[in-house]
Amino acid sequence: MKLLKVSVPNFRNLKNVELTFEPSLKPAVFPIGSENGGGKSTLLQLIFVLLTCSLDDNKNIYLSIFLISVIDNFQDTDEIAQFELNYQGEIINFTFTYLDENDSDNQKIIKFTKEILNFKKDLQDKSKEITNIDQIISEKRREYMGESSGLVEKKKSKDIEKLEEGKQTLILQQEEIKQYIKSTNSRLLIYQKELKILCCNYIAAQDKWMICKTNIDNFEISYKAFAYASKNIYLVTPPTQMFLFFDREIKKLMDGNFADYYNKVNAIRKKIANIYIYNQLSIIAIKHAFKQAREQDFKTALENDNLEYGTELKGLAEDFHQFLGNDKYIKPSPDMNSIIVKRKISENEFIELEPEELSH
Repeated sequence: MKLLKVSVPNFRNLKNVELTFEPSLKPAVFPIGSENGGGKSTLLQLIFVLLTCSLDDNKNIYLSIFLISVIDNFQDTDEIAQFELNYQGEIINFTFTYLDENDSDNQKIIKFTKEILNFKKDLQDKSKEITNIDQIISEKRREYMGESSGLVEKKKSKDIEKLEEGKQTLILQQEEIKQYIKSTNSRLLIYQKELKILCCNYIAAQDKWMICKTNIDNFEISYKAFAYASKNIYLVTPPTQMFLFFDREIKKLMDGNFADYYNKVNAIRKKIANIYIYNQLSIIAIKHAFKQAREQDFKTALENDNLEYGTELKGLAEDFHQFLGNDKYIKPSPDMNSIIVKRKISENEFIELEPEELSH
C-alpha cells in the first residue's frame, strides 16, 4: 500500500491543501515544511485519525474528540479530506465527509448503524453483569468457607445455584444480541455496497455522522485496503500531541500531576495503537527554564540592590516570544507550577491557547 495523494479543503488551519507523493521517488521519504502553526502536525494527525479510528467502534471516541473543535464549521455534506492510495495495483480514493441526514438512503445507513451501536452497548452491559455475578459467586464461596453444618451447606448451594442460573440467562441473552448484530450488519452492508460507503461513524460530541466513501465498484477491495491502512498507519509524536485524544478535563492534568498524564497517555496508546511518542516534553523544560531564571533574579537582587529585579525572567519571556512569533506569548503561572500561553488577536485582546500549541 502506498499513499499517493492527500487533499484537505478546509480543516482547522489547512485550506485547500493538496499533497502528492511520487511513488517512484527513492527513498520514499517526503519532508513537509511550513512556518510554526502552518498545519504540519494537523495534517499528519488528520491522516492518522481518519484512517486509524474510523473502522473500529472502540476508537470512535477519539475520532469524536479530534473533530469536536472544528465540526461546527462544516455543513452536513462538507468534505473533510480525501486520500488516494495504491493497494495491490488498484488506485482507490477514500473521501471523508459529514453525512447529509436528509437523504433517504443515508437515513437507512444511520438507522442500521444506530441499531448496531445500541446492540453492542447492550452486549457490553451484559458482559459487565456477568463479571459482577462471577465476583459475587467468588465472595460467597469465600464467605461460606469453614462453615460445615448441613443447613449452611444447603443454603450455600442454593445461593450459588441461583447466581449461576442468572449468569446463564445473561449468556443466552448475549448470544441473541450477537445474532441481532449479525443480521443488522447484513442489512447495513447491502446499503453500504450500493452507496460505496465503507464506514459510518457517529460523532457523539456534536450529534453528527461522518462517512467514508470509496470511488470504485469493488467494495471488497476497497474495504480490505481501508482495513489494511488502518493497521499500517503510524504516528510518531511528542507527548503533548496526545492532548488531541483527551477531553478538556484530562488536559488539565498537564498543569499538575505528570504521573497521571503519562498514565493517560499510555492507556490511550494501547487502545489506539500505532502511536509512538518521543519523550521530549517541552512544558517541563520551559518550566525549568523559568524557575532557573527566577532563582537567578533572586540571587542578583540579593547581591546587588542597584540592579533591576526581574531581568532574567523578562529576558527569557522575550526570547520565547521571539522564537514563537505569530503574536504568541508564554509565561509561568504565579506559583511556577504551570505554563500560560496566549496569542494576541487585537491591540488589547488575548486568547489562551491549548497545551498542544507548545509542541513546536
